[in-house]
Amino acid sequence: MIPTTPRTTHRATRRSFGALVLLALTALACSDKESAAPATVAPAAPPAPVTVDPARADLVFRYLDPERGEVATAASLDAIPAAARREVVVYDPTVSLPAGWDLVADLSVTPAVATPRQHFAFATRAALTPSTAAPPATTKRAAGSHEVVLFSTQGCGYCDKARRFLTQHRVPFTELDVEDDPAAPGRLTALGQRAGLGPRDLQGVPIIFVDGQPILGWDQKRLAQLLGIGG
Repeated sequence: MIPTTPRTTHRATRRSFGALVLLALTALACSDKESAAPATVAPAAPPAPVTVDPARADLVFRYLDPERGEVATAASLDAIPAAARREVVVYDPTVSLPAGWDLVADLSVTPAVATPRQHFAFATRAALTPSTAAPPATTKRAAGSHEVVLFSTQGCGYCDKARRFLTQHRVPFTELDVEDDPAAPGRLTALGQRAGLGPRDLQGVPIIFVDGQPILGWDQKRLAQLLGIGG
């Protein structure tokens, strides 16, 4: 047996290393070749418009309240102020839309057609003008109803879950975007103070108030409990 000197071992190691590098480069070249021709995916077609029958009892409507400049929810057309009916988000449980799409309709005309719109957002409070503002009105809460305020931001997944839960259970609510609505932080602070919360407690969204009771973050069980929703 010929003894292996350190120099022989070093030379053999270099040859092995070179072979490994060659194999790696060959595999890399194959990988690049295969990725050079990615599969072409055709863009999905936008959803089709939907004719809206406002008399249907299973529809829920979201609109920008012209008096308060807040996004509100209604379970019937009669509950929507006339000045707010030109741009209404319609929730139709029989229509399945991709994530990020809403049905938006002008309910001031007949027949009303809801057009799917992606990443739709209502105009901010600053966009309201006296010509579009409705005269002050006093609203009376129906028996068994709750005062629900949802503080949210665009792109918040848990805010989407809260909004979807309230809509599916036909719970009227007011929604305030803490980034886009200049009145939202003040409203949040006021509701928080009434509930005994400080600024540190009111960080992050969603924050939901049900009859003044706060829910910090998305807690479906707690929300259902405060609303008296079983299941």
